[in-house]
Amino acid sequence: MATEFDLMLFEQHLAETLELPAAARWSIERDKSVPLGLFATLHPRTAPQEFYKARIRWKDYCTPFSLKFINMETGSDTDACAWPNFEGSRPQAFLACTTFTEEGHGLHPEWEQSAFNRYKTPEQPQIFALLTLQHLLDNTYQGRGHP
Repeated sequence: MATEFDLMLFEQHLAETLELPAAARWSIERDKSVPLGLFATLHPRTAPQEFYKARIRWKDYCTPFSLKFINMETGSDTDACAWPNFEGSRPQAFLACTTFTEEGHGLHPEWEQSAFNRYKTPEQPQIFALLTLQHLLDNTYQGRGHP
């Protein structure tokens, strides 16, 4: 559950995120349906014509975030074609099986007991989320998901 402090930090980090040089490549908007959420449209360096709309949400700003990719025309979060193939992504399962996502930890509860895989709250979770996604798209992208 988001605290007042979480909400204040989230808004502060959103302003700081928009000032990043990398933010010039992104379109970012608040997800007003939840207290701690945003949408970010990103593209891989190697495929600048391929845009992906990520929905990033936190239940608690100190925990892994939920990541879904949204079909930009229909708004569906259950369209494998809306997902990029990158390290850890599972387009057909609509999740990213990584140590920084809520979905990854849901599949691997043992990660919390591992010093290597346990989620380590970054100083600025929003910036971490977006820069990590951009890094994955720029360095491990293998095309669009398929149904």
